[in-house]
Amino acid sequence: MRTTQRTAGGVSIISLDGRMTRNDGFGAVKTAVASLLAEGHTQLLLDLAGVSYMDSTGIGELVSAFITTRNHDGKLKLLNPSHRLRELFEVAKLVTVFELFDDEAEALRSF
Repeated sequence: MRTTQRTAGGVSIISLDGRMTRNDGFGAVKTAVASLLAEGHTQLLLDLAGVSYMDSTGIGELVSAFITTRNHDGKLKLLNPSHRLRELFEVAKLVTVFELFDDEAEALRSF
């Protein structure tokens, strides 16, 4: 799992690339989110367009990042989940937790 970061309109965007599993990139999201929160960035958008596969460990890492961000009075939203990831979030009832967006401009406006 590779992460890259950029800022747009005061929102920190973390782009993820690769697999989010116990054996592939575990902890990458947690590290990126913790680093941004430590720097005072509290509006976070995770771009999932490059995520080719996610298992329950990956979902758990996203939930953990969401809770950590919320505990820092921040917001964490998700951008570009694949059809499969969107289905996973629906089955796990995480669509009531995460705000999901397919359009970056719309996601940025939501902050």
